[in-house]
Order: sequence, then structure tokens, then C-alpha cells
Amino acid sequence: MHCWWSCELIQPFWRPGISAEQGVGLAPLAVKEQVQQSAVRRSLDIPAIQPRLVAVSKTKHADMVTEAYAHGQRSFGENCVQELLEKASNTKLLSSWHFIGHLQKQNVSKLMAVPNLYMLETVDSVKLADKVNNSWQKRGSSER
Repeated sequence: MHCWWSCELIQPFWRPGISAEQGVGLAPLAVKEQVQQSAVRRSLDIPAIQPRLVAVSKTKHADMVTEAYAHGQRSFGENCVQELLEKASNTKLLSSWHFIGHLQKQNVSKLMAVPNLYMLETVDSVKLADKVNNSWQKRGSSER
């Protein structure tokens, strides 16, 4: 596996004199620009893939998610099912949500109910995978 973009390009975007809200709006744009520049410099033997920036909303208030959305950020990640459910329930945001944390079996049904759930990033056991699959299938059949 080749790393086609350099992590050292990513710089902190908050500076003294910049409010948290401005940073939330500006940072994803700046990171996306750096990622795009790095993607252009990739080795030609590596296929061109459009990178997706997933902004992690862990410990951030829902207003900050809304602010980032207003500046064009569409993919968000959360590691707590309850926080994800609350943030993804904002019907004004057509975001794609990634669950990026450790999923406990007792929270699978809650996670499957998250609006705009795009991806479950980590499954650490066959039992959990089976439970997720069964819950997803039940949810799909109840919506038909």
C-alpha cells in the first residue's frame, strides 16, 4: 500500500484572533485544498481516487457541525452512538455520517436508526458483524 499524500502538509488552522466558528468553517476548506494538491502530485501508477474528508465531530457541539456544513463539509464522523444520533437528527443537514468508534452490541439497533448513516468504520468481531447485518436487514424490510 502506498501513501499518496503527505500528512506533514496538514497544519493547524486555528490561529490567535480566529474564532472557533471561523476555524470550523475555514479548516475543512484548507484541508481539502491541501489534500487535492497532494492528490495531484501522486505517483501516476496509483489510480486517481477522489479523497473524502471526514470531519470528526467528537466533543464538538452540534452548532459547530452546522457551521462546517454551511462551509461545504458533508461527511462527518462520530465515535459515540448517542452523540451521532443527536447530531444526525438535524433534518436541515444532508450529511453522510460515519461511525468511527467501538460499537457495543447493545447499541447496534440505535446506530442502525441514525439518519444518513453512511458507514460503520470498524467491526471487531464476527458476532458484532452478524448483529449489525441482522439489524440492518430488519430495518430495511420494515421500511419497504
